[in-house]
Amino acid sequence: MRHDQQTDLFRDDPKRMAEVWRQAAETSRKQFPEDDARYAHYMTEAERLEAIAR
Repeated sequence: MRHDQQTDLFRDDPKRMAEVWRQAAETSRKQFPEDDARYAHYMTEAERLEAIAR
């Protein structure tokens, strides 16, 4: 595997990344209260990452 394609087990931890996506969802809800599609996008990604982390 090429070095630039290798994932970092600590930096790319799905559980941690899910938390980041959830924070982004909450931030987007505050910045764009009417944009449900944006919020749903962030939450879908967070849920996908949480499923990987199980």
